[in-house]
Amino acid sequence: MLEALHHFFDLKTLIWLFPIIFIFHDLEEIITIESSMKAYKNNPKSNFVKLTLRMRKKLGSTAAQLAVSAAWILLIISFTTVMTAHYSSNGGSFLLFTAILHLFVLQALMHIVQTIMFRGYTPGILTSLFLLIPYCLLTYYSLAENGQLDWHLTFTSLPVSLIMILIFLVGNLLGRYFIK
Repeated sequence: MLEALHHFFDLKTLIWLFPIIFIFHDLEEIITIESSMKAYKNNPKSNFVKLTLRMRKKLGSTAAQLAVSAAWILLIISFTTVMTAHYSSNGGSFLLFTAILHLFVLQALMHIVQTIMFRGYTPGILTSLFLLIPYCLLTYYSLAENGQLDWHLTFTSLPVSLIMILIFLVGNLLGRYFIK
C-alpha cells in the first residue's frame, strides 16, 4: 500500500506537506478543545481523565491559547520544512525533520491512548487516524527508500525530539501569557 502511494508523493512533496498536515490536525484540536473540555469536566470517568484535564488546563485549554501554541509550532515546522526542502537536494541532513516527524507519531499515539482512556472522542483523533499516521508512515517509507533514513538517523534524532518537545512547550507558555 505504501509503495502505491509512494508513486503519487515523492519525497519533496511529502516535505512540503509537513506544515499542511500539521495545520489540519491542529485545526481539529482548536475547533473542538473547548466543547471537549466541558463535556469531560462534568463527567470524568477515571483518574487518567482527571489528570489529563488538569494538564490540559495548565497548558492552555481555550481555543485561543491553543491557537497561539499552534502558531508557534507552525513557525518552527515551516522553518524546518523550508530548510529541509532547500538543503535536501544538496545532500543536507534530515535530522530536525525526522525529529519532528517522530513527535507527529508520538502525538498521534497520544490521541489514540486518550481516546481509549476517555472512552470517547478526543480533539485531534480523527486527523491523527486519517492524516497524521498515514502521512508519517508514507514519509518514513519515502525517506528510507531514498536512502535518507537509517537506524543511525532514527536514534540520533530521538534526543533532538526531546529538545523539540521543550521548544514546542514554549508555545503553550506564550498562549497562557498572551491569552488570559
